[in-house]
Amino acid sequence: MPAEAHVTKTWKNQKLLVALVLLIFSLPFFYDGAVGYEKKNDRYREWKAFREEKDGKKEADWAAYAKAKGWDPEEWPKHVREHKLQNNLPEIPFPRGKIIEQYVCAGLAILFGSITLAYWAGQKGRVVKTDADAVYSPAGTRVPFSTITGVGKKKWEAKGLATVRYEIEGRKGEFELDDYKFDRDATVKILEEIEAHLIPDAPSEPEPSTPPDNTIS
Repeated sequence: MPAEAHVTKTWKNQKLLVALVLLIFSLPFFYDGAVGYEKKNDRYREWKAFREEKDGKKEADWAAYAKAKGWDPEEWPKHVREHKLQNNLPEIPFPRGKIIEQYVCAGLAILFGSITLAYWAGQKGRVVKTDADAVYSPAGTRVPFSTITGVGKKKWEAKGLATVRYEIEGRKGEFELDDYKFDRDATVKILEEIEAHLIPDAPSEPEPSTPPDNTIS
């Protein structure tokens, strides 16, 4: 009996969420590269000026000055202690190389997020279905039952994955049935229908190799 399996809502939501998380994850990196690190460098320069008592300023006045600006007075003293910079204060804490790193991280997050989003967009509307004589792969290829040469079910019990292999006019191909990605009940029916049409010699599952019996009786 013909069956039709659509991509599940769970799979679509999961892949879309991953794509959105990666794209959103890029925003703080872009912000730090474009704005955040320069602002931190500016605050650091002012703190350093107080610490070095330039222009009559004193480090003791820093707390009041920072609070008046709405800054954390402990931001840079804590940074110096954590990075053990007491005797070797850098000119700025976030030089050009650090800023470039933020753009690189943002770019990678956008790249992987875009790839995932494109994959989601290309997969969410796919369907696996059968008619009286053939099965249609997720990519839409019509595969007559008579051209199917085997079904790999090594991962079916554990992961719900089965590989359908076929040969049409001398060209071999295969596609995957996934009962997590596609409606489970319909996917099971499609697999059963494929197996029912298998030619007698076509394997439905790889047979494990059996070592020779060398036992002496």
